[in-house]
Amino acid sequence: MSALIQLPEGSVCWPAAALPGAARDARHARTQMHCSRGDERRASGSTRWDRCYADACAWVEWDWVEMIEGTIVQADPLNVRSNVLLLDERGRPLLSSRRRAMLATLVYLLPWQGPVLDALRNTLHGRRAGSVEQRLAA
Repeated sequence: MSALIQLPEGSVCWPAAALPGAARDARHARTQMHCSRGDERRASGSTRWDRCYADACAWVEWDWVEMIEGTIVQADPLNVRSNVLLLDERGRPLLSSRRRAMLATLVYLLPWQGPVLDALRNTLHGRRAGSVEQRLAA
């Protein structure tokens, strides 16, 4: 029994063979962060990359965690959310397991750590500056 792939509204179909080329054209769309209260050095969040063309926009999104300062990794490499339905060479949808593996490979090809680290540094810098300002005001 195969697992059904549930895609968000506005999904796009894409040949699986074109995925490596899509990695070259994908752009960082956004990064969201969640810093734990007790430990400002540990952060987690999600990041989204997209590739828009014609009248459609394909996107991939995944969760990440900061292992140590300056080192981020995917929280779960096989849990990549996307609105892309990957098609095999005959135009049929890939099985869910193969789709997950291909999307994980796409994430591996993207230079995503740089933009996430930049966003993380900016957020933590703002938090620390705010903490200093709060201490000075007290």
